[in-house]
Amino acid sequence: MYPYWETIIEPLLVRLRPTCVVEIGSEEGKSTRRLAELCRRLGAVLHAIDPAPKFDVAGWQTEFGGRLIVHRAKSLDALPQIESVDAALVDGDHNWYSVYHELKLIERSSTAAGRPFPLVFCHDIGWPYGRRDLYYDPTSIPAEHRNPYQKKGMRPDSTQLVERGGFNPGLCNATIEHGPRNGVLTAVEDFVREASEPIDLVQLPGFHGLGILCARRLKESNAELALYVDSVNLTPWMRQYVAQLEAWRVRAELAEREARAALRLAKSRRQ
Repeated sequence: MYPYWETIIEPLLVRLRPTCVVEIGSEEGKSTRRLAELCRRLGAVLHAIDPAPKFDVAGWQTEFGGRLIVHRAKSLDALPQIESVDAALVDGDHNWYSVYHELKLIERSSTAAGRPFPLVFCHDIGWPYGRRDLYYDPTSIPAEHRNPYQKKGMRPDSTQLVERGGFNPGLCNATIEHGPRNGVLTAVEDFVREASEPIDLVQLPGFHGLGILCARRLKESNAELALYVDSVNLTPWMRQYVAQLEAWRVRAELAEREARAALRLAKSRRQ
């Protein structure tokens, strides 16, 4: 989520003044380091959840002291252990089941504590995983919630997987785009619709899409936060413009990926 850091995530967290932040999905730690540095500045604690983080966990925990706690676990196992969450960044397994139940666990914790639903950032609500499931580990998803999938790529102009090339051909992607219980944005929308309190959803196109969930009770208690959340909600014409820019960016990224794959194939054939 680091592309959103300077303009969206950091300004909102500063206005929120959290004491407990959760990050679901750390990988190389590009966002983790930024979050840990901010938490140290604000006097908050960051809980980073990732079953296989790709950064120096011991070294970072020493550097940030008690401000960084790393959970080497799946999100649905780690979240029940974390209480009083003020903000969460959801960027782990990009499928309906995982995201929906991550949000439900966060809600359950806040409800039990009598607190508003936290400020939550959800990545990948745009193409390709807004309306299509991705399974990093298909066996971790109950069969009744797992859509048919294949290790084939995706293209913006096709709702079905493509036979050659495309985006992320080596991952387990749902065979069909759209439909019920399919994709990150679908999970977010389903959760918001069923939530126990009114929650506003701001959708931002660009860099595969960012969703901001902010409970109205939270906005009512923090006018500075509410003002900034409302300010990042794009007008219809600006949303269309940014969506067009994102479409061009995706096509360029896809062309680059396919060119690199073709180059690797050509080199392997020469060896």
